[in-house]
Amino acid sequence: MKIEVRLFASLRRHLPPGSAGGRGSLEVEDRLTVESLIQKLQIPMELAQLVLVNGENIERDFTRPLQDGEVVSIFPPVAGG
Repeated sequence: MKIEVRLFASLRRHLPPGSAGGRGSLEVEDRLTVESLIQKLQIPMELAQLVLVNGENIERDFTRPLQDGEVVSIFPPVAGG
């Protein structure tokens, strides 16, 4: 199945080869979980601060299985002052 991945800020370096503009596509096995996707992209779990699937916050439910065509957006921690 195919998943679109959108990575932001410092996480962009984890995009699959051939990606551009902070987004890329990945062919993955059926019923891959969000956690497995994060691991496949070699993103340290503590850096996956906010994860959206199809624009909805999954509330850190990384066991959620993904489905073909879904869009996963991953944001790192943000600091400000």
